[in-house]
Amino acid sequence: MPTFVLIILAVVVVGYVLQVAAAALGFVRVRQTSSPPSPDSWPSVSVVVPARNEANGIDACLESLRSCKYPTDRYEIIVVNDRSTDGTAARVKERQPAGHASSRPEVSVRLVEMDASKDRPGGHKPAVVARGVSAADGDVILTTDADCTVPSGWVRSMVKRCTPETPFVAGPVQYTHDNRFLPRLQALELMGLVAYGAGTLGLGLPTFCNSANVAYRREVIDARTEAPDGAAQDEMLLQHVAYETDRQVSFNSDPDACVCTEPAPSFSEYIKQQARWAHMGLRYPFALPRALVVGLWSAHAVLLVAAVVALFIPTWRQPTLVAFLGKMGADALLAVPATRHFGQGNLSRSAVPTELLLLVAVPIVGLLGSFGAVEWKGRELK
Repeated sequence: MPTFVLIILAVVVVGYVLQVAAAALGFVRVRQTSSPPSPDSWPSVSVVVPARNEANGIDACLESLRSCKYPTDRYEIIVVNDRSTDGTAARVKERQPAGHASSRPEVSVRLVEMDASKDRPGGHKPAVVARGVSAADGDVILTTDADCTVPSGWVRSMVKRCTPETPFVAGPVQYTHDNRFLPRLQALELMGLVAYGAGTLGLGLPTFCNSANVAYRREVIDARTEAPDGAAQDEMLLQHVAYETDRQVSFNSDPDACVCTEPAPSFSEYIKQQARWAHMGLRYPFALPRALVVGLWSAHAVLLVAAVVALFIPTWRQPTLVAFLGKMGADALLAVPATRHFGQGNLSRSAVPTELLLLVAVPIVGLLGSFGAVEWKGRELK
């Protein structure tokens, strides 16, 4: 391997290892943060659920949300129907309280319809969540997706951490996988992403979060000049609070607050999903999180190129393998504690195939997400 190539490989991979190791340290800090006490008075809460053609999953989602232990007079669920064509709206209406007297008050479930005439190109999911936020009455907004289920203590766990001093809280998300091969790989990858996002929060250098599990105070939405659309871009809101205000953001490491959802059903759908997630990386308004995300992508891209060349040039094989093993070690330092913490420790045995998947997929989805056409629910994102 030429010396200048070896230097590039070493610099990129060492940078990656240092970045991931630092995130692992941040994740340790997050895990060691004690749970705050319950407030004297629980604030009003609105859970916003964007839904487009989710008839198959919306029942389980609403059932789990309605089972959450929270004062029913301060808790509402808002499902925003994004012009579904599969009966999603009808399913939600069936779940709405009947209105008759009951010994146990029921949680309010409201259905809000999107107005097609007010939709803007490329703003589909952000516009949907923003519509729900504008209709919400709660002082604290929680968001999750219509294909997710939440544990009974989710609302309380997120809300007690979402205070005026810490008005944005990100929470954990995990995949159900039933020990199937591709779902297991996706589940381990997601655990790594969750741990990295949590770790950067723990370091005070927030990067990204998962919109399937966030909470924020209404006042941080109202204070933004970009609202309401900015309310739906959770990573943007996370970074806004962290880098432009004197208030804090946090990660809720409580395993009992972990939201569950299904992984992509096929490799092609996995690539499309990952491209959507990568879509905002180069569009982050703050230089530090943008640089960190580019650094993650660069390490995978350089390693992939080196691996392909090493197939044909034997002298490239040893340094490429050493670099790859170094990357694997850093990833394990981050992901293994996360899988154990969130009750998915058996995923560790899928580490090697997951690393091979990431080696190929990350460079591809980074390019697709940054420069290609990206769709959400059949519509192009801008």
